[in-house]
Amino acid sequence: MRIDRRFALGALFFVTLGLACSAGPNTRLVTVRAGAGSGDVEFEVANATDVPINSMYFAKTAKVSPELKFDSPQGSAAWGGDVLTHAIPVGTRVKVPVPEPGVWDVRAVDRDGRYQHITALKLQPGGRFILELHDGSWRVDQ
Repeated sequence: MRIDRRFALGALFFVTLGLACSAGPNTRLVTVRAGAGSGDVEFEVANATDVPINSMYFAKTAKVSPELKFDSPQGSAAWGGDVLTHAIPVGTRVKVPVPEPGVWDVRAVDRDGRYQHITALKLQPGGRFILELHDGSWRVDQ
């Protein structure tokens, strides 16, 4: 049985298109200005999800491992406290304080406890960064 090459390519195109459309965009870090070696880190979060972001945590990337449970005593020590003073509404962008320049993991949490874990953000002194949160990156603890 011979499969028509055009048919196979067309089918592959529509399967790929369907997967791309169903997943939604992933969260990404945009570097507006690279670090200059000195100065504060300017960090903003743009909420492009369909829910408010209720809390946000920073942990040094070197302290985070797959075995580290967020809600354990060790996890609490690594992640520290919530850096938000209020929820980030849908469709808005707000400044968020960064503890200090460095390489950070960020955990954004919604009202239902879903979270996004963004790893190894290189936030250099004097740099300006925007973390765009999208719906394609939500996780739920098992």
